[in-house]
Amino acid sequence: MVEFAQTLVNGLVLGALYSLVALGLTLIYGVMGLANFAQGEFAMIGGFSAFFLVQEGVSYPLAVVIGFAVAGIIGLLVHLLAFYPLRQSNHINMMLSSLGVSLFLVNLAQYLFSPNPQVVKSPLSGESFNLGGIFISQQRVLIVVISFILCLATFLLLKHTKFGRSVQAASLDPDTATLYGVPTKRISFMTFILGVALTGIAGALLAPVYNVYPTMGISLTLKAFVVVVLGGMGNVSGAIAGGVIVGLIESFAGGYISTGFQDAIVFTVLFVVLILKPQGILTKVQGEKV
Repeated sequence: MVEFAQTLVNGLVLGALYSLVALGLTLIYGVMGLANFAQGEFAMIGGFSAFFLVQEGVSYPLAVVIGFAVAGIIGLLVHLLAFYPLRQSNHINMMLSSLGVSLFLVNLAQYLFSPNPQVVKSPLSGESFNLGGIFISQQRVLIVVISFILCLATFLLLKHTKFGRSVQAASLDPDTATLYGVPTKRISFMTFILGVALTGIAGALLAPVYNVYPTMGISLTLKAFVVVVLGGMGNVSGAIAGGVIVGLIESFAGGYISTGFQDAIVFTVLFVVLILKPQGILTKVQGEKV
């Protein structure tokens, strides 16, 4: 029973991180129609930002916040250089551009830093709670809490603010939304920045647990795509719920079958969903996005 509970807790921590990354990915897809294969690289950017700031004596909580901002600023530059010029072209061109961005960021990080994992020190990493034999570090508790707060805040932002209504209008029909005065270009910029910044803060939270290295975003991107396919492309609530489901599947697969097969099992779930219900098992009513 203790082993089951420990595996459940580990899965929830993974799911919280996947939800953050997938939430950013699905926001970008919902408004821009962009399947962003460079999404995970912004987690790497957030992780390296936290690493260097902590090395310079900045407190870890402040480093996490700055990592969020750094990922957003670099996201703005990437949008201006790689995606905005292609806004009138088809989505395949933008997707290919995102692949180029991913390769560029990974190779730039390897050139500037090192392929080797870097340890990010957090004052919460060494302290753990013991709940009846179930151990969970304070850093993992922080991951779950911050991820939950950000997911909830983003959900409320989209559902109960003027910006959120503009995002929903732009995701459903950008041409009609423009006719009604919605600044779709500005909404596209802001949504992309928010989407990659959420992934950046996920990387900063993840770094003290799994370290930070240039290729860490590749796996996160692939897992995020599994999540958004599971939850339905462009479905915010589906991305949040799907992240938790994928995290639990991975944790239980690693704990009860084999860690060597846990990724294979996750992607097997993806294939099954694509065959049986390609619109996603958590899809909302037809025509509703974001």
